[in-house]
Amino acid sequence: MAVPRALEHWSPRTGHGRVWHSVLRELAPRVRLHQVGADGAGRRPLRPPDVWLADGHEEPPDGALPLVVQVHEAGWLDPATRGHLPDALVARLAGPTERAIRRARAVIVPSEWARRTLVEGGLGEPDRVHAVAHGVDARRFAPGRADPARAASLLPRLGGRPYVLFVGHVGPRKNLPALRDAMTALAAHGLPHALVVAAGVAPGDPASDALRRGALAELPGAPGRVLALEGADDGDLAAVLATAAALCLPSHAEGFGLPALEAMASGTPVVVSDRGALPEVVGDAGVVSAPDPAALAAALRRVLEDPGLAARLGEAGRARALTMPWSRTADGWLEVLAGAAAERR
Repeated sequence: MAVPRALEHWSPRTGHGRVWHSVLRELAPRVRLHQVGADGAGRRPLRPPDVWLADGHEEPPDGALPLVVQVHEAGWLDPATRGHLPDALVARLAGPTERAIRRARAVIVPSEWARRTLVEGGLGEPDRVHAVAHGVDARRFAPGRADPARAASLLPRLGGRPYVLFVGHVGPRKNLPALRDAMTALAAHGLPHALVVAAGVAPGDPASDALRRGALAELPGAPGRVLALEGADDGDLAAVLATAAALCLPSHAEGFGLPALEAMASGTPVVVSDRGALPEVVGDAGVVSAPDPAALAAALRRVLEDPGLAARLGEAGRARALTMPWSRTADGWLEVLAGAAAERR
C-alpha cells in the first residue's frame, strides 16, 4: 500500500492527525506500507504497491494505481452547513477534495452523515463511498485518568469549581457562542460550573483571533467562569476530560465528533447537538439537543443537577466507546483498500 509521506507530519494533537496516526499504526502490522514523497521519491518497494491510500482533502496523487481516499467531510455540499463555513476554508478545500473524490476508486468517510452529504451532493456513487467510524484509545482516555489536582494545575484559576468542557476550534461551525449563552443561563440559575475551552484557531478563518477573544471573554454577570486550556498534551487532555462534569459539543455540523467519543471513553457525560454525525457517535449514551442556547442550557442542567443521570451516561458512554477501538476502524479501511486492489487485479 502506498501512502504520502506527508501524512506523518500531521500532529496527532489535531483530530485529523490523530485519525491518520492511529489508523496507520493499526495498519502497519497488516500491510506493507510504502511511503512516497511529494516528488514521487521513496524507497523502492519489493514489488509494486497494489493500492494508494491518501488524504482526500489534498490534491490526488498521479499514477495508475487504484486510489482510496479518506474524506472527513465535505460540509460545503450541505446547504444547512455551508453558511457556517469560512469562505477561505471552502476555497482551499473544495477543489482538491472534489478532484480527489472523482479520481478515487473508493472513498472512506467517518459517518453516515458524511456519506449522505457526498452522495446527495453528487460527488460519489453510493457503492463507492464507505462509512467507517473513527475510533478511540480507551486506555489513554479512561475514567481512571480523572485527576482533579492535575486539572487544577492546568487551570489555575479554576479554584475547585466544577466545569463543562468544550474541545474543538473557535470557528462559526462549532457554535461556541451558543454554549457561552447556555452557561450564562446556568450561572443565573445558581449553578457553579465554569466553562473550560480547549480550542485552537479556526482553520481558514481570517477572523480567528477575534473569534478566540470572544470565546474566552467573561460571561455576562458571571466573571471568572471561562478558562482556556492551552498547550495541553494528550495526558493533560485525558485528565481534564475525565475530571469534567460534562463535555458539550454544540456544533452546527460535525463529520464525526472525536472529542465526544474521547469524553465517552473517559466516562464523562456528553451533551451534543442534533446536527451532523454527532447523534450517530453518541447513540443513546449521551444527551442530544437542538443547538440553540435555551435547549443547550436545559440539556446541560439535566446532566449537571442529576448525579444519577450523569453516572448512567458516563457508564453508557464508556461501554459504547469500548466497542469503537481504532483496530475496528483499521478493519473497515482495510476492507475498502482490499476491494479496490482486487478490482485492479
